[in-house]
Order: sequence, then C-alpha cells, then structure tokens
Amino acid sequence: MTLYEAIFKRRSVRTYKMEPLPQEFFKNFRKFELGLQALDSSIPYSVEIINALDGGVKIKGLFKVRAPYYLMFFSETGEEAEKNAGYLMEQMVLYLTEKGIGTCYQGLARIPAVSDPNGLKPLMVLAFGYADGELYRESFKAKRLALKELCVFRESPTEETRLMMQAARMAPSAVNSQPWRFMVYQNRIHVFAKKEKLPFSRFTAFDIGIVLCHISLAAEEVWRDIEFTRREQIAAKEFKNNQYFLSIIFI
Repeated sequence: MTLYEAIFKRRSVRTYKMEPLPQEFFKNFRKFELGLQALDSSIPYSVEIINALDGGVKIKGLFKVRAPYYLMFFSETGEEAEKNAGYLMEQMVLYLTEKGIGTCYQGLARIPAVSDPNGLKPLMVLAFGYADGELYRESFKAKRLALKELCVFRESPTEETRLMMQAARMAPSAVNSQPWRFMVYQNRIHVFAKKEKLPFSRFTAFDIGIVLCHISLAAEEVWRDIEFTRREQIAAKEFKNNQYFLSIIFI
C-alpha cells in the first residue's frame, strides 16, 4: 500500500490494543519523518512520541481515546503554521496506515507533562497503535459530501483533476465538518473554507493542510506537478460564505 492508496482505506480508530509496537518500527518512522515535505520549510516544528503503555501518561481534554502511544506535534502558532502542521501530520498518519497501525486525531486533547524544549506550542495530539477492531474501510463507506457539494467546476475537469478532487474529498476534518470548498478549472484550483462559526472552526487551517496533502499525493500519483500560491486579487475580494486560502496551479 502507498500513501496515496492509504487515503482511501484509512479510518479513525478509537479502540486500541494496549500492545507494544516493535522497536524497528520507531527507527523506520524516524527515517520517514526526516523526509517529510512541508508546505513552508521555514516554519519550525518538532514531533514527540509518548509511550503510554504503562498507564503513567495523563491525557486531558474532550473526546480523548486511550491508546498505547501518542504523537505530539509542536510548532509556532498562526494560520500558516497550522496549515503546515496539518500537511505534515497527514503524511505521518498515512504512513502509519500503510504500516497497519491505527490512528485518531485528538484535536481537543493535551498532555500537560510533555513540552518542547525550544518553546514551540503543542498544536495536535495523535493517538496510534494496533487497532482493536477494524483498521481499514472501503472508501464508499466514508461519510463524505459528494463532489458536487464541495466543488464548483468552472471548466470540465480532466480525469486527473477529478482524481485529485476524489482524494481531497476523503480528507478527515474536525468532527467531519469538511470545511473546504473548491473552484475548479482545468489548470488551477482555488481553495476556500466555509465561514460558518462552528465549535471546531479553530481547526480549519489545520484541516486545510490535511486536504492539501491529499491533493499533493494524488497529483504525484498522476505525474502532475503542482504549486501552491496565493492570488492577491482573489484574496482582496469579499466572499459572503467562504474564506479564500490559496490556489493550486498545475505546472
């Protein structure tokens, strides 16, 4: 299984076997982490893995799950840093999925005893380990909006573009809010987010990072080069229901 294929298989796992992962896994994971692609390589971040098998780790917050391991992602704060965090963390999530390991984002959870030595802020906690139950699911079982509800197609999409949008559609988000909306042309995609004030709107930038990761992996799958850019003429416009984030240009 590749990272791209894992997009369509992954599900959030909320029950775990309290069993250790092999030490070889952690060595390989750290190697993978070194090769992560960032949206913005100038934004510092760090990743800490916490072993919770002995029960000594106290995780606090709403909707937390008990897991044998947690990954804490530290970074600067702000919209760009949060997009970058989502983009990076989803690569790690899909890698874990590819390796047969379950994951669940813990957006409202914190582990107070763990901090970053350089003063970076905790942005996200990820629970992971061997699933106690189903690890994968068929993509048609995922509760996701149809493409016609997520996209405005200004031009007839190519098969490659439609494949990228299908990958975007599968992206996880806080409480499955799917805040993203897309204006699609044959050579570019403009990315927006709904302006609705929801209880989990604070995770919108992080969620946008996740969906951009999916689009990047799909573009790589079909051998298309893309770049992310911000069109200031679009950013200057006021949209009633949506907020403009960025544009994806096909090179």
